[in-house]
Parts: sequence; C-alpha cells; structure tokens
Amino acid sequence: MFPPGSSMAHYGGWRIWAVVLWAAVGLATASATAAVPTDVPREELSVTQARAVLLRLSPQLVVAQRYHDTLQLRQLHWRVGQANYTLHRYDAALRHYRQAARLSSSRSAEWAWSGWLLGRTLFSQGDTGKSRQTYAKAFATFRRLRNLTGQGQVLEQMGELYGQTGHWPQAQTSYEQALSTWQLMNDQPHVAQALNRLGTAHREQKHYSRALYYLRQSLKMARRHQDSTQISQALNGMGRVYQTLNNQEVAYSFFTQALQTLPATARPRTRAIILRNLGVTSDSLGNHGAAAQYLRLALGPARQTGSKVLVSEVYGALVALYRRQGQPQAALEALAHYTELQDSVFAEQRSAQVAELQTRYETEKKEKEIQLLLKDRQLQQANLHRQTLLRNLLAVGSLLLLLTVAVMYRAHRRQQVSNRLLQRKNAAIHRQKEELDRLNHTKDTLFSIISHDLRGPLSSLYSLLALMKLGRLPAERLASHSERLTRMLDGTLHLLDNLLNWSAAQLKGEGSARAERIRLDELADETVALFQGDAERKNIRLQNDMPEVCLARADVNMTRLILRNLLSNALKFTGSGGTVMLAARRQGQWWEITVQDTGVGIEPAQQNRLLGNGAHFTTPGTAREKGTGLGLRLCQEFVLRNGGKLTFQSQPGVGSVFQFTLPAFDEGSFTQAMPPAVANAAAE
Repeated sequence: MFPPGSSMAHYGGWRIWAVVLWAAVGLATASATAAVPTDVPREELSVTQARAVLLRLSPQLVVAQRYHDTLQLRQLHWRVGQANYTLHRYDAALRHYRQAARLSSSRSAEWAWSGWLLGRTLFSQGDTGKSRQTYAKAFATFRRLRNLTGQGQVLEQMGELYGQTGHWPQAQTSYEQALSTWQLMNDQPHVAQALNRLGTAHREQKHYSRALYYLRQSLKMARRHQDSTQISQALNGMGRVYQTLNNQEVAYSFFTQALQTLPATARPRTRAIILRNLGVTSDSLGNHGAAAQYLRLALGPARQTGSKVLVSEVYGALVALYRRQGQPQAALEALAHYTELQDSVFAEQRSAQVAELQTRYETEKKEKEIQLLLKDRQLQQANLHRQTLLRNLLAVGSLLLLLTVAVMYRAHRRQQVSNRLLQRKNAAIHRQKEELDRLNHTKDTLFSIISHDLRGPLSSLYSLLALMKLGRLPAERLASHSERLTRMLDGTLHLLDNLLNWSAAQLKGEGSARAERIRLDELADETVALFQGDAERKNIRLQNDMPEVCLARADVNMTRLILRNLLSNALKFTGSGGTVMLAARRQGQWWEITVQDTGVGIEPAQQNRLLGNGAHFTTPGTAREKGTGLGLRLCQEFVLRNGGKLTFQSQPGVGSVFQFTLPAFDEGSFTQAMPPAVANAAAE
C-alpha cells in the first residue's frame, strides 16, 4: 500500500492499520457479514428516472398502506424517498425515510439503512449537525450487527460530510476506516473508490505526492477489474492534482483520458464534472474555442443531475471565458443563467454584476464616440492640471492631519493597553493573596486539629504500653483500657481519613472531582456493611432502603466518603434501640440520598455552626464517642464539587435527616461503543 522508502506513519498508515485490527476483531467474531437488503436504494437516479419512479410507485404506495404490507411499504418508502431526494425535494424524502424507519424493528439492519438514507438527506439539506448524529446512530447499529457493508457506507458518507464542510483531516480518517472495511470484505470496487476519495482528501490538504499515490492505486485496481467508471474517476482525480499544481498540459491529458474512458451509462454528474474540468483546463492553455465547447457540453449532464450548484459552476466558468474572449453579449447571457441559479439572498449582488456587464458592453460600443472627443479633452488638460495640483496639495495636508491624529490615537491606545495590563496584574496579585490566605488558614486548621485531637489517643496508648511494660496492670483493667483504647484509635483513624481528604481537597482547590458512572446502591451496601458491627454494638437498627440500581455521575471516592461520614455521625448520635436509615429517590435529573436517624437531634443554636465556615465544631456521641469536627464540612464540600447540595433538618430528642443530591446518569448513549473518530463526531 505504501511507496518504497516511505514510512507508514508519514502516510497515515498507523491509522489505517489500527482500523484494520479493529474491524478484524469484529469480522472474526461474526459468522458472516450481513448483506445489504436488496431493496435498499444506493444507486443515484437521473431526474427523468426519479420522475418515472414517482409516477409509477405513488399508486402502489397507497395500495400497500391500505393492506398494511410492512415489507412492501418499507421498500416503497425507500424508493419514493430516493426519487424525491434526486429531485431535491428533501422534506418529502425525509418524510418517507422516517416512515421506513418506523416500519423497521429498533436497532435492526433495516432501521440502520433508513438512518443512513436520513443522514444523507439531512446533509444535502444543509443540517450537518443532525446528519452527523444520524450517521453515528446508524454506524453503532451496523457495528453491533457486525454489518461491514453498512459500516463502510456510513464511513464514506461521514468522510464526504467532513470534506464538504472543510474538515479534511477528519474526512481522511473516515476514508481510511472505510478503506480498511472494504479491504476486509475484499470488495474491490469499493476499495478503488475509497482510494480515490483518499486521494481527494490529501489533495485538499496539499499533500500532492500522497494524493497521486492513492489515485494511482485506485487506477491500478480499477483497470485490473475493468471498471471503466472508476478508471475515469481516478484519471479525473489525477488531473485535478496537476491542475492544482498549475501543470495544465498534464492535467488536460488526464482529463481527456477520463472522458474517453467514461462509459455511456455513467452518472450525469461524473460526466459533467469531467467536461467542466476539460473546459477550465483548455481555457488555461489558451484554447478558448475548445474550452467553450467543453463547457457547453457540460451543461446537459449537469442539468440532468438536478444540481443547481453544478450548473451554476459551469455557467460561472463560461462567464469568465467569454469575458476574456471579449464577447460581452455571450458573457451577459451566461451570467443571466448563472444569476438565476444562485440563492435569493445574493440576488441583489448578482443583479449588480449583470448591470456592470451591461454598462461595460455599452461603454465599448461608445468607445469610438469618445475618441472623437479627444481633441476637446486635450484643450481642457491645462485647466485639469491646475485642478490636479490643488487637489494634491489638499490631499497632502489632509494626509499630514490624519497622520497626526493617528499618532495621537496610537499613543492613547498604548496607554489604555498599559492600564489594562496593570489592572490584570493587580487582579492576579489579589487572587494570589486570597489563595495564600486560604492555604494559610488551611494550614492553621490542620495544625490545630493535629495538636488537639491526635495527642490524646497517642498519649493514652503510650501510657498503656508503659503500664504493660512494667507488668503491674491487672487483667480486668487491661481489658477495660484495651477496649477504650480501641474505640479511641478507631476515632483517630476516622479523624486521619477525614483530615487527609479535607486537606487534599483544600490544596487541590476547585475541579478536583472526577465525574464517572457509579452505582450508588453498591456504595451504600459497602458502607452499611462497614458500620454494621458498630450498629450491633450500640443495639441500633441499621436499615438500607436504596433502590436496586441507582446510576449517578460523580466522583466515586468522594461519594464513598460522604456516605461513610453521614452514616458514622448518625450512629454516633443515636442511642441504644434507635434506627438509622439510608434511602434514595429519583428527582428528575438528580438522585436525592437521605440518611435519617432517631438520635438526640441538634439544638437550634448549634445548627448554624454545623456547616459554617468557622473553626471546626464537634460534640460527643451517645456513647461518649469523640468527633473529628471535619466530617460534615468535608461532606458539604465534596457534594458541592460534584454539582449537588447538602441540607439537613433536625429536632432535639426526635432525630436528624441529612439529604444530599448527585446528578443522575442516563444510559443508552451509542457513543460508548463507537470508534473514536465517529464518537467525536457524534459529540460535536
């Protein structure tokens, strides 16, 4: 596939082989490639054929609708939609293709082919965004069904979409993927076509040597299979490369071979493009007569395509040719046809062009009359010379004045720029000061907690170890001290966990949450299992009422810490015989998670301090458990970073209810199973 002495990476080969491997995996797991349904219309019709199809099939469509023949209805909708597409009746074509999709089972091959036809029509209508999304859905279905034919067709259409919108690197990637797909299927005609399109993509990116290489490969393969249409297209593509390089003689030779090779049954669009290229090249070589003949011949097949854009391009070339030949009347007529085909938005501009050409024609007719007045003009030259001198003096004075104003304005602008730079620097210094103040506050809080809450457990542990070393501690007191020290160390470990998470969150600042798909029900089961032993020791009923599947979009570590802290607090402030319940419910695009307890509640005077920004606040639990003072503040910060909100309600002696929200995750996006190029396209 690559020229001798060239690197695969230089020619984009790494992308081609990556796609080959990707498609090979799909092919190896499939027993056979799904074929294209015989009734899917993929070949283009001429305008005459399209009108005949509408005249013949419209009555059949009415009869099929009466008898509810699903298979025949889908086929008729496809064919009638294709005829309307050829006639540029895109709204009618979209209506029929959508009806065909409704008659197909969801995610079936017929449904995907209807999506392919819909995407092509939307693109022709100018809606590239919806077209790209429709292509992506069809591609995902074809890939799930391991239908390589459908994948190749969609990839080629995606390449055409990117090319028409000027995104040639993306178009090149799509064509490379299509080429690999056709090679896996050993579909030689489509391989030749994909090589041709790859050459076009490289030509548009000014990779002329690579463009010629791919076009020669396409020509070689087309000749091997005696495909005269593809041979002609490859020759035409090579001529376009040499035309871009301004080598008009070689380009003319390739265009001539392309026209001679083109079969009589070829599409009118292909014939019109080759004739137009021959006309433009002949004009560049100075053969204006042949250029006019080729361009006039191109008008017939261009009109057969129904493409006003192509017809207008031919007329535009004729206008330029007639102008250079000095044929204003012929140029005027060609321009009149050209303006009729343009969009109505530019009608006034085209009318001005016609008027300009008419004025030029009348001016040339009166040129001889103007020459007769030459003597009179010579008599007036002296007067005009004086007027010119005065005008020049005024112009010099005006220029000096303008220069002065410009210098002053430039100085003023420089001063404004300097002021803005100074303001930005001051703002940056202010932001840095605020950040340093915040980090300093974090440091003070961190040291305060370490000195206040970590020294006690460590001192108790040191004392117990000293008594054990002396061997003077009775067994009963040793057991009592060990149990108390174990609870103290559990609290200390919990404090360290919160302390490390809180300090990391403070140092990282905003944006440290990594949103991903998580299952809240699994995290809830994990957290409940973690605290089940504590609940049994305090004779508390720990109840998990989470739904079976709760899909959310949040940071899994932050969510796990939020649940752990809220359940720990609920158990801490609930006495023996109480209940702690964990539940969740869907609220639109959010999950609302609730931790409810029947504990001691929170006094109204302390509720404002609980989630405040002041110093850490803690109270002992029902079993004299010691708190960290950071748990709820850390929960609040992590909930906010995941886009949610933390609230609570509490009544002394009754209990507390803590609630927080997280964004819900909706499954079903087709981009999860698509290759990177198509998935990125569906996201745009």
